[in-house]
Amino acid sequence: MSASAPAFVEAVTPSPLSLGIDPVLVGIILVLLLIVFAIFLFIRRTLLSFSEGMRDGKRR
Repeated sequence: MSASAPAFVEAVTPSPLSLGIDPVLVGIILVLLLIVFAIFLFIRRTLLSFSEGMRDGKRR
């Protein structure tokens, strides 16, 4: 057994852009934000259509 590190362990220097943040975590957060934004747009469209229908109903 040698005193040096095993062959499969390498010294990895992080790139300056990564800042030590896990890319998988960033991906999960982005997907969650997109889902929340899509839900917001869906609710907004539903409420706008509802209010437009109420206005059209009052005019008749």
